[in-house]
Amino acid sequence: MEITKNNFSQELDNITKNLKQSCFVGFDAEFTAILSGECFNHRLFHTSKERYDLIKNEVSKMIMTQVGLTMFQYEREQDSYTAVGYTFHLCPQTFGDIDQSFIFQASTLRFLCKHKFNFNKFIYDGLPYLSKTEENLIRQQINDKTLFINLINCINMDDERTLQQYCSEVSKWLMNSEDETLYFDIENPVMRYIVHNEIRLRFPDVLTTDSLGNSNKVLIYRDKNVEGANSAPITLLEKNLMGNILGFSQIINLLAEHKKPIVGHNIFLDTVLLHSQFIGPLPKNYSVFKKNINNLFPVIFDTKYISHEMSRKLAFDETWKSNALQDLYEYFLDGKCKRLQTGMNIVKIKIPFDVKQSYHEAGWDSYCSGYCFIRLGHWAACEVSGKFRPVGPKEKLAALSPFCNKVNIIRGAVAYMNLVNNDPPSHRPDLLHVKSIKERVINVGKVTSVLASFGSVDIKRYGSRTALVAASSRNVADKILKQFRNDRDYRIAPYSFVKHSPVGRVAVWSSAIITGSILLMFIHRQFNTKIL
Repeated sequence: MEITKNNFSQELDNITKNLKQSCFVGFDAEFTAILSGECFNHRLFHTSKERYDLIKNEVSKMIMTQVGLTMFQYEREQDSYTAVGYTFHLCPQTFGDIDQSFIFQASTLRFLCKHKFNFNKFIYDGLPYLSKTEENLIRQQINDKTLFINLINCINMDDERTLQQYCSEVSKWLMNSEDETLYFDIENPVMRYIVHNEIRLRFPDVLTTDSLGNSNKVLIYRDKNVEGANSAPITLLEKNLMGNILGFSQIINLLAEHKKPIVGHNIFLDTVLLHSQFIGPLPKNYSVFKKNINNLFPVIFDTKYISHEMSRKLAFDETWKSNALQDLYEYFLDGKCKRLQTGMNIVKIKIPFDVKQSYHEAGWDSYCSGYCFIRLGHWAACEVSGKFRPVGPKEKLAALSPFCNKVNIIRGAVAYMNLVNNDPPSHRPDLLHVKSIKERVINVGKVTSVLASFGSVDIKRYGSRTALVAASSRNVADKILKQFRNDRDYRIAPYSFVKHSPVGRVAVWSSAIITGSILLMFIHRQFNTKIL
């Protein structure tokens, strides 16, 4: 089901109920930028901390335009799952002195057009949202009784003219009409809040309240003491306003409150965007970032990392074509996993997805992630028990617990980001050091071309005549070392900090000089002692 600002209020109770009944939630997001540029190049040199440090400034300029959530509910009697999927369309907002911004790359527009992205839903119908930092700022203004003044100070000319028009109509009504009531139909929730406060300020003898049955209407009574009518408390107006401007952030709060396991596919960037968009500015400290994400969502699974690790248990002819989400989903859907021939749960979709949108539509991808999680969990649980049989959600979660809070890192020095503990050590072989023998300035592009035939490698300049090589595997590194053992163009050896680093060499020479000086001083003293 697609959720926009037009149906969010009506569906919020159903979303809450489905979330409470779920055993885990599939997650996916679509962004405003395609990951291009040097900082998004996945290099074998990078640890997860280094990658975070590289991308955090660029990611803060991006936003999620769609968030897909699929609630998977287990039905014990049928031993099956019912999937309730939602695609939430989001759009940044301006509120007072908060003016959310983002970058929309031309390449992203082309990609989204190719996949039939609905720009009208994004711009006209997208749900607003606030980060925790922004929400706390507004709530502080409410506590300080400064919210209305701040909104008036930031109001644009068009809205100011509209406000003046509403006030003029009230003035004319009070002077020229005998009607006891007047109402305005105001769709914008911020303008409704401003109109309530401005009319009460300018016309202290009238009463304003929300019209019953129509949340868009501001109802005004001529006599504030009229029987049966009560002025809407300012706290109620503020509560209604916060509910409207929080928008999708209410869903994030529900997910955090109910602590359901979150399941995504290759979600490193998603976690960074979740922080930027719904927690606050990305912290400089990588450990603080991980702690904040874990506090928000204590249980996260990444099917990209899980499938990568579990593929090691499969023979070559058993494994999937790739563990990209589409390939992984279709592998399990088509029954190609020989480890899952009996006892598999049926997964039913409660509300059919639009098949024309399918992949790269956040709701559908969130469903696919959850579906793969169910199959991987079943396989893992049966391996633990030693036999293939029906498996419930608790057993699946327990069997996959070794992968909990481990987020896949694409083509990096480490396999995953650990959200609760220290990240693992590098699983790549030691770096190689390349020195050009004939060239005064090493040609990195040429070296890359020469070494590419040995396997996946990354190369970066280290000095005027030297470079460092990161190899994807020990086999690749060994082949390079063997081939270039007696090469006339390049001298390649395992990297040594002491031997190859200028800092290391300075440290060694400094140590040698200091040790030599101390030794000479000792000999000199011994010599003088003997003379005396």
